[in-house]
Amino acid sequence: MKKIGIPSNNLLHPNSHFGTNYVDYIQKNYIDGITNAHALPIVLPIGDPKLAKNYIDSVDALVLAGGQDVSPFYFGEDPQINLHETDTDRDAFEVALVLEAIKQEKPILGICRGLQIINVALGGTLFQDLNSQYQDLKVRHNQYPTKWYTPTHRLILKRVSWLQSFLDDQSLVNSFHHQAVKKLGDGLQLDAVSTDNVVEAFSDEARHIYAVQWHPEMLLMKYPEAQKLFDAFVQK
Repeated sequence: MKKIGIPSNNLLHPNSHFGTNYVDYIQKNYIDGITNAHALPIVLPIGDPKLAKNYIDSVDALVLAGGQDVSPFYFGEDPQINLHETDTDRDAFEVALVLEAIKQEKPILGICRGLQIINVALGGTLFQDLNSQYQDLKVRHNQYPTKWYTPTHRLILKRVSWLQSFLDDQSLVNSFHHQAVKKLGDGLQLDAVSTDNVVEAFSDEARHIYAVQWHPEMLLMKYPEAQKLFDAFVQK
């Protein structure tokens, strides 16, 4: 059984349930997507980037989940006024994991923030806030409060890629992001965009890198066919 490492998120602030007993966690839907693909999820708690080699040594592939904004430190910008909360410890840890996984030639799947962290790890840049920085915005990319599992906008597939095995130009996806790729990182190829041309997927088959901006793990709550994305990744 393939072992899939999935780095955790962590609570940054006290809350009514845990107080100041901070926890590392990962949403169950990511675990479901991996286990339904007959792979074994291994949650990697946020740690020192120097541990990246040890963690990647212990798994067969890496899945990077959604979460906080990516710090503009990684693409040479000061924080824009509409930047949301960042977690520099998580950023540094995940960038180290991405670079180590590439070094060890182990597959990587990025989802939402995961796509963005892969992009900046490879020298790409981000729109810190689509609403204020992207002039051609026509699609609502943060569909909240619409339910997580509801598809809301269409994809346009840009080339023949791994996506064709489970998507077409009529496919709808959900959308919960306000950051997005501005410039693609080194070696990454554009696979899909939204109808207003925001990057929705990229890959680099040679380095076993695959990434989507939407949330297939949330779609799983109502649409079993969303599992095909996880299946396709594990099969690779």
